[in-house]
Amino acid sequence: MGKQRVGVGARGSGAGRVRFKVGLMAAAFLLAGVALLGGSLGYRWHVSAEADRLQSDGVPITATISDRSGGGGRGSGIDRIEINYLFDGVQYEKWIPCAGLTGCHSTPGPQVTIRVDPADPELFVAENGHTNGSLSFLMSWTLIPIGAVLTIIGAGLLFVVVKDKDSWA
Repeated sequence: MGKQRVGVGARGSGAGRVRFKVGLMAAAFLLAGVALLGGSLGYRWHVSAEADRLQSDGVPITATISDRSGGGGRGSGIDRIEINYLFDGVQYEKWIPCAGLTGCHSTPGPQVTIRVDPADPELFVAENGHTNGSLSFLMSWTLIPIGAVLTIIGAGLLFVVVKDKDSWA
């Protein structure tokens, strides 16, 4: 019968499994970080480009503010307003952020001017600069540093796994 390996070989295979698992975890951190960072920055760029396009190409319409939510205190969520508008006989309603980073200090007036894309009336930019996509979770500023930290952790772990393969044996 064949010889059974003991000692270094047995430890090496266990270390190899640990190295593989750490490499897998590093790749997961790296992938999640790049996805959050890239997705958030890319989506912000897209929303900004869409707002610029609609500022020049959109059809101006007066929308009615029908509701306000959030922003009343810590943990109450984003200060937002619901707007309703009519375009080509079809009624649309959408929630958008109320104002800038500080939210609304008071309830905005009953109406707001928006610029609607005539080819796709669900796309618009409001006079406060927010679009129909401004409340997406990808617009959260916290995703950028979280994505950066996950990317750095994943890249660092992956570097350690690849660089120090001999020390895992």
